[in-house]
Amino acid sequence: MEIGGRERIVSDLCRTAPSLGIDPVLITYDPPTEGYSQIDAPGVPVIGLDRREAAFPDRLRTVLEKQNVHVLHAQGHISAALAAGSLHHVPMLATMHIALGSGWRWLVPIIRGLRAADRLTAVSEDLARRYGYLVRRQIEVIPTGVDLEHFSPSPRCRNAVTPFTVGVAARLHPVKRLDDAVAAMQILKGRGLSCRLVIAGEGPCRGHIEALSVGLDVELRGPVVDMPEFLRSLDVFLLPSDHEGTPAALLEAMAIGLPCIATRVGGMPALLGSAGVLVPRRHPHAIADAVEHLLGNPSLRVELGEAAVQRAISHSMTFQARAYAGLYDQICTRTSGLRAVCQRNA
Repeated sequence: MEIGGRERIVSDLCRTAPSLGIDPVLITYDPPTEGYSQIDAPGVPVIGLDRREAAFPDRLRTVLEKQNVHVLHAQGHISAALAAGSLHHVPMLATMHIALGSGWRWLVPIIRGLRAADRLTAVSEDLARRYGYLVRRQIEVIPTGVDLEHFSPSPRCRNAVTPFTVGVAARLHPVKRLDDAVAAMQILKGRGLSCRLVIAGEGPCRGHIEALSVGLDVELRGPVVDMPEFLRSLDVFLLPSDHEGTPAALLEAMAIGLPCIATRVGGMPALLGSAGVLVPRRHPHAIADAVEHLLGNPSLRVELGEAAVQRAISHSMTFQARAYAGLYDQICTRTSGLRAVCQRNA
């Protein structure tokens, strides 16, 4: 229940569902963590389960039956693996958000879960290729969407006396490589450059990042309620992850009009293209070089910000919601047809 891109997509789908004739029910498989933000889905029933319980498969099956679920949308490969044994007659759509990472120990149940799904989607071409090779199935790409009205270019609200500010919005998790961002600030400080790093997000690595940041101008902001305001307070947005699909945080920064630095991993090169600066993963010196280059080139920052806005336009939340709604409809229609054939042949 640490809020990341996947959870924000779920929140967006819940908000847009009623206008598309969809009645969403949110089923979680991990108990909420005290002090962490929850998925923002006002008015949507939330049913909390615990995957660690032996009765989890039976409880999930009961929930699907009682809620009269027509389609189960499993968000991620772990969700699909957990749901596969509980579906009964409920069809499943599974969406891939991130690469396997340490999930190889789950490989067999993951493959079983993805093969149990009626349809598979991924948020980037990179993930579609990875998982398509793994399960030998076609995977459709539905890119992450962003609320372009909420995240729109406008004058930034940063204080003129604030040092040059680099911002990150991410879970404080090892895969996000925030220690590389902090290391880059140390390198820039050694070069005599005044830079500030502000990190929005929460997660298990907070203590580690705090320890690394001693003596540096680094602020751990914690969960941010008003993300557009946060982004408009920055000079540059950074996402130094080890792997990503199509990250919502990067899309939001692009839609705002920020110059962006991102690692050349997953779906980020295709998303950012030439509208930002791509650096090798796990390379703090490359991050520091990119920040220094943008710091000394205000006109380049403006140019990249404008190019980022244009690339973000094709990633609307409305397109994302309608694409998934279309898949739900196709799955329901196909499932109803198969049931009718089975009944006639019985």
